[in-house]
Amino acid sequence: MKFIKGVMIGGLITTGMVMMYTEASNQTKRKVKKTGRNVMKKMGIL
Repeated sequence: MKFIKGVMIGGLITTGMVMMYTEASNQTKRKVKKTGRNVMKKMGIL
């Protein structure tokens, strides 16, 4: 069960990162990191 949870959480994180990267391809790296942290907080990881 832990393995399945880990795979699901890892998939969500990877999907979020890919979405942010494609969305923020024109933005600065600092802004990308900031949005990444906000997404992580919303998901309850941090």
